[in-house]
Amino acid sequence: MTKIFLVIPTIRTLDFLKNWRGQFKECELIIVEDHEQKTIAPPARGFKRVHHFSWLDIKKDFGKDEWIFSRQNAGIRSYGFRKAHQLGADVIITLDDDCFPVQKTFVQDHLDNLGAKAPEHWFPTFPHPDYMYTRGFPYKNRNKKNVMISHGLWSNKMDMDAQTQLHTGEVNVRAYPPIRQFVPPGQFFPMSSMNLAFTRDATPLMYFPLMGKDPDGKSWRFDRFDDIWAGIFAKKIVDHLGFSVVNGSPFVEHKKASDVQKNLIKEKSGIQVNELLWKAVDAVKLTKNSPVACYRELTEKTTFPSTRYFQKLREAMVLWSQLF
Repeated sequence: MTKIFLVIPTIRTLDFLKNWRGQFKECELIIVEDHEQKTIAPPARGFKRVHHFSWLDIKKDFGKDEWIFSRQNAGIRSYGFRKAHQLGADVIITLDDDCFPVQKTFVQDHLDNLGAKAPEHWFPTFPHPDYMYTRGFPYKNRNKKNVMISHGLWSNKMDMDAQTQLHTGEVNVRAYPPIRQFVPPGQFFPMSSMNLAFTRDATPLMYFPLMGKDPDGKSWRFDRFDDIWAGIFAKKIVDHLGFSVVNGSPFVEHKKASDVQKNLIKEKSGIQVNELLWKAVDAVKLTKNSPVACYRELTEKTTFPSTRYFQKLREAMVLWSQLF
């Protein structure tokens, strides 16, 4: 039996879960409430078990090191990942509280993705999971690499940055037929955490960098790049270890809860750094052979900007890696 945990960070109600109608009955739920104390009512049914945490739990667990988990930012979900790992999770799924069901097979689709085998050296041109090996695809290059991360997509509101959204307007999309694309080795991708799953072994890679505010209410000066930067670090290591990332189904319907003008302000300080950070990560030569050892090595070797923020981020990443 696969032990599946669903991690949801939130500051709102969890009423949206009523729309999922029993899809998570085989999952344990971890609520990471982004408040000092628990104020949100957990769902009464629909899960094997519910675990509810707030800032007080983070402080109790981590004491003087509680600062490594963001406040007033969705990156606080990393605390939920750690708790799921401690509780024996085989698979961890994370979902935003403005996402609604499209298919009735959401959990199974993520499990199927994580159980898939990626090809080696060749890129499938047809994205349907059952028919991707079209004419001419060498048989010996099929089904070679295990998948560590399943990156689900969205219908309705695209997950766009504020500048792009202001330029294009709101982009609404329909859910596609089943899609499975393996992100090629050596290429990064913008990892969104609103619909994401990963294996237990990938948990050491899923630290979401400091964003929003610290426990004292002081701003980290960055926001809305927590999942993006985590994805850069994770993809570098996944490629080095010979694993793969799947992008595509399952879809969720994204009923966007954030405001584009506020997002524009939040994203401003991170845009220039984001243009450079992936290059610094890409330049690192990894030599270790396990996820946690690679994470520590990447933390040590990446040439971060010479600022207090990145000094603290490096320290936080080291502390995170020592948990595993």
